[in-house]
Amino acid sequence: MTDYDAVVLGAGIHGLCAAFWLKQRGVARVALLDRFGAAHESGSSHGALRITRSSYHEPALVRLAQEAHAEAWPALEQALGTSLRIRTPGVFFGPPEGPFGAYLRAAKTTEVLQQITIADARRHFPLLRFDDRDAVLLDHTAAMVLAGKTMAGLREWLCANHTDLHWHCAAERIDVGGDRLTIATSNGPFSCRSAIVATGLDLARLAPELTPPLHVLRQQVGYFDVAAAAEQQTAGTFPVWARIGRTANDFQYGLPAHEGQGIKLAQHRTEGACEAAGDAPPIDREALLQLARERLAVPASLTSTESCLYTMSPDHGLHVRTSPRSAHLVGIAACSGHGFKFGPVIGRRAAMLLPL
Repeated sequence: MTDYDAVVLGAGIHGLCAAFWLKQRGVARVALLDRFGAAHESGSSHGALRITRSSYHEPALVRLAQEAHAEAWPALEQALGTSLRIRTPGVFFGPPEGPFGAYLRAAKTTEVLQQITIADARRHFPLLRFDDRDAVLLDHTAAMVLAGKTMAGLREWLCANHTDLHWHCAAERIDVGGDRLTIATSNGPFSCRSAIVATGLDLARLAPELTPPLHVLRQQVGYFDVAAAAEQQTAGTFPVWARIGRTANDFQYGLPAHEGQGIKLAQHRTEGACEAAGDAPPIDREALLQLARERLAVPASLTSTESCLYTMSPDHGLHVRTSPRSAHLVGIAACSGHGFKFGPVIGRRAAMLLPL
């Protein structure tokens, strides 16, 4: 039986960050287990880019974002010796009488979010299409997160700092006995004093006491070449943005072009039937083209697509919990499509919950 001080299950952004913070706390023998290989595309953490922002509908999430921006991301960047974010304007908008009204109210709790006029929004962001009745927030904390670079950097840092990474090692069961946990896996049993479970949907099977009911939604993303000068499309000029409409699934977002990939556009789907099983359906290219026509003020052509998964909880929340079975078992669950930006701070919270 392989023995460790702490084992982290799941090597997505939250599992990697949890392992990072365990090492920062001085935990000597740490293992990270994942049922897939490094840089796989079967979860929610793959891809080159993500958005970070402070624009949210709840003051608690606004504060959590500011903690991530001011403390957790800088600590990660310092340890890895590289920048993981590219600053760019953030613009968030929608009809004020709809769900976006909560964003406007939450914005009043901080100075990093500023309401601007439609005229100002159109002048500063001429490639975007704004509706006349939209309210607009300018987010001074927004950035593109270099997601692929972050994931690779964390894996390299953990290896360099004596963390054992076990790929193609599927967790099957977690048993609590005495002062040790035993994790049965496809590669044999692991014994440890503490464990953090960050396995997405599999958390409900491994430690159901740590999670609300979960389901998975597939997301479809498009990259576009647009009829505009290159400097208008890149970070620093083109914003990270989202339009929050009148219903839960009426939520559209985009990011600047980066390193040969065009402007990224997608619909942020948070409601629908569970889609975890089976192969991904074909990409709806016409829906992505329609999105470009609706939200871009210039012609655009679809050049490439990708899909990813959201693990959803009923409240669309971020959940970090200690198991009633053991104070040494913690779960991270259901980041519901907005977890990557919070990865460093959520990983820290999980690591800090474990008694050493």
